[in-house]
Amino acid sequence: MCMMCMTHMMMDHGEQHQPVAGVGAATGRSCAHCNYPLQPGFTFCPNCGMSLRTGTCSSCGQAVDPIWKACPYCGTQLSASAPATVGHAHH
Repeated sequence: MCMMCMTHMMMDHGEQHQPVAGVGAATGRSCAHCNYPLQPGFTFCPNCGMSLRTGTCSSCGQAVDPIWKACPYCGTQLSASAPATVGHAHH
């Protein structure tokens, strides 16, 4: 298990920190994991630490996690030969 996974498992997800006034309010975006308001350009949630990055399968166009080795929708290998297009998650 990686260190990030261990850190995530040890976090108290019932405790939510209060957002800084004005942060994320204009975007309407929030973390899918903890519902914390997000600012444009965030790649990680400042509250729970979850990655906000997603990719798109170059074959079927479905959203995929950039660390996956294959698309779970069509089976296309997501490697250097057929990379996923990386972007930000839209929640």
